[in-house]
Amino acid sequence: MPITVPEFNAISHKVITLMGMSGVGKTYLSCLLAKQGWFHYSCDLEIGTRLMGDEIVQTLSRSSGTIRLNTITAEDLSMLSEYVGRLGNPAHGGLPLAEFKRRQKKYYDAECQSLRDLPTIVKQAHAKGFTQVVNDSTGSLCEIDDETLIASIDESSLIVYIKANAQEEQNVLRRAQEYPKPMFFSPERFDFWVETYLSDRGLSSSDHMNADDFSRWVFPRLFENRLPKYQRIADTYGVTIPSEAFHGVQTSDDFLKIIIDHLPG
Repeated sequence: MPITVPEFNAISHKVITLMGMSGVGKTYLSCLLAKQGWFHYSCDLEIGTRLMGDEIVQTLSRSSGTIRLNTITAEDLSMLSEYVGRLGNPAHGGLPLAEFKRRQKKYYDAECQSLRDLPTIVKQAHAKGFTQVVNDSTGSLCEIDDETLIASIDESSLIVYIKANAQEEQNVLRRAQEYPKPMFFSPERFDFWVETYLSDRGLSSSDHMNADDFSRWVFPRLFENRLPKYQRIADTYGVTIPSEAFHGVQTSDDFLKIIIDHLPG
């Protein structure tokens, strides 16, 4: 049941989970709040270091033939993206289907664990003297196929869906065409998308795919598939706030006022 304004105001130690597509402002707001004294929990950082650090280093070192060091930081997640990789012709930098799926599963399991750890992280933050916590989730939170886990996030925090406007959506789609990048796929649609792409391109195997071409082809489909998932989670557990409402936010009080303005009375 969505929280009301009086219920939200009565919480002395607030925990907010920011949800939304990549690039909508989750990390920007989280970093701003961190400067205001909030504890910033970055799921991407946890996945890339504590939860998958050894796996990433070992996998990339093995594939490159050289020893790699983990360089993942909150400001630079490029090594995590490199690990996720892209499906396509291995001779041109793509990953074979079996290895790609293995990495997708590893990432998914780590993302779930990062969210299961939220209650513990909140307790640790409070013990360190932080009164407010922001959970900076990944763009693929909506792909978590575990209603019990999503409900536990709701129990530990207020889920705030930062909903992109039409222009921002077009910008995301444009960037994906200009700079195709690694991504986590909807598990229930991935095989269908691969089969459809192979049929469209007259290819017999994903080993013949051009990774850039597949990324450009599939991203609009993944994007459209995610939007109703975000909305369902927000409608069931949290609150939807237009991204433009956060434009110009400078303080923690500004941030909280915007949330309160969008909660039911």
